[in-house]
Amino acid sequence: MIWIVPLLAVLVGIGLAVQAISARGPEVTLQFFSATGLEENKTRVKFKDVEVGTVKSIALNPDRKSVRVVVQMVKDAEGLLVADSRFWVVRPRVAAGGVSGLATVLSGAYIAIDPGKSDTPQLAFTGLEVPPLVTSETPGRQYVLSADELGSLDIGTPVYFRRIPVGKVTGYGMREDGSGVDIRIFVDAPYDDFVTQASQFWHASGVDVSLNSDGVKIDMQSLLSLALGGIAFSSPTDEEGQLGRQAEEDASFVLHEDRAAATRQPESRVEKYLLTFNESVRGLAVGAPVDFRGLVAGEVSRIGLDVSKDSGDFAMQVEVSLYPDRFARQTRNYSGGQVPEKVSRKMLERMVAKGFRAQLRTGNVLTGQLYIALDFFPNAKAGRVDWSKRRPELPVQPGVLDSLQDQLLTLLESLRHTLQHVDQLVVKLDRDVVPDLAPTLRDARKTLDGAQRVLDTADKLMLSDAPLQLEMRDTLREVGKAAQAVRNLAELLENQPEALLTGRKRSEE
Repeated sequence: MIWIVPLLAVLVGIGLAVQAISARGPEVTLQFFSATGLEENKTRVKFKDVEVGTVKSIALNPDRKSVRVVVQMVKDAEGLLVADSRFWVVRPRVAAGGVSGLATVLSGAYIAIDPGKSDTPQLAFTGLEVPPLVTSETPGRQYVLSADELGSLDIGTPVYFRRIPVGKVTGYGMREDGSGVDIRIFVDAPYDDFVTQASQFWHASGVDVSLNSDGVKIDMQSLLSLALGGIAFSSPTDEEGQLGRQAEEDASFVLHEDRAAATRQPESRVEKYLLTFNESVRGLAVGAPVDFRGLVAGEVSRIGLDVSKDSGDFAMQVEVSLYPDRFARQTRNYSGGQVPEKVSRKMLERMVAKGFRAQLRTGNVLTGQLYIALDFFPNAKAGRVDWSKRRPELPVQPGVLDSLQDQLLTLLESLRHTLQHVDQLVVKLDRDVVPDLAPTLRDARKTLDGAQRVLDTADKLMLSDAPLQLEMRDTLREVGKAAQAVRNLAELLENQPEALLTGRKRSEE
């Protein structure tokens, strides 16, 4: 009987050991860059704030580039260990998207798990260095945006729909060929219902400032997008106001530079033409509009330099992309949806014959931006379209400023020739006319002096008040005034012979 108690103790110990072993889950190996905040037999593994494991050991890998963390999981956590499950360390973090992990300041760091949806079990994982913004249980959908460059976007950048934040950027990466970047976004439910196959995405970062005939317009999504950047999207509706078909998970879209580029109506047909300008194209950029009396008929696609092989002259060659179907949509007497190529060519030939030309014009006086205007010029030189070239060339009209400059130069040149002729005439007068005129003027002065003496003598003799004498006195006085005027004229011509052409010079004070 004395051995019954020890035997019962052994049996109870064995039972407890069996129970502990049976309740024990699998061991999981995690790879982290560092073991900051982790402690053996103390750091917990949690899922929804429920402990599902404990860190058993921490060791440095042989390559010394990472650490190996062995975690003892509980039995009930076996279903969480699948191929696409994710592990990360929860600790206080401050990032551009906000502050996270503040609760671990007092309780200490722990390892969080986000179970995947795969059916393949797995016991070795590579831990995430940054916590995921979206877990597998968050309602919503992920999409992929393709762009030429990342811009000001970052992980956590908000996604807006009608200026309401409905999602965020979850990741990005460069394509294998380096041709651009792919950006992954997550749109929360129920806003993911508004993402259709025809949705348009664009950069909503910073402030969009535009200057047009209506004044200055400033547009931005929010102060947060001003600091962190942002992505906005819109979903067009049909004629009945209904949205299109909803986009599937991981659907791909193009991320445009701005809203204008995203909402630009796609063109079914594009025709390219060449324009050769013998003037400066400073202020003209690729993408500048090609305007026909207020209707945007195309845009500039390339700007280059053309050198003549024969004369060696330089000219600026501009390639434009025209959209002939836009004319069809704006023409009342054309019922077709697309203009045939033959019809568009004949129409263009008739327009060129009537003076249809391309001209550089200033679109913004403040910035000096140029655009290409298509219009009719009745006085334009004859021209035609050469369809035999790879890129047909349209005739051009000199710009308004250049024409005004040429007219001013012509006027200045004519004025210069006139002044030269005047100078030659003055020199000729000084050389030929003045020497011959001087003796005559001296003789006239002597004659006038003698006449003045006679008049003075007659004036002294006629001192009575008889009517005849008074009339004669007045007559002699008038003759004296005339003589004085002739004398003044003679003195003026003697001192300033050029006064015959230029007039009398004012005396300097």
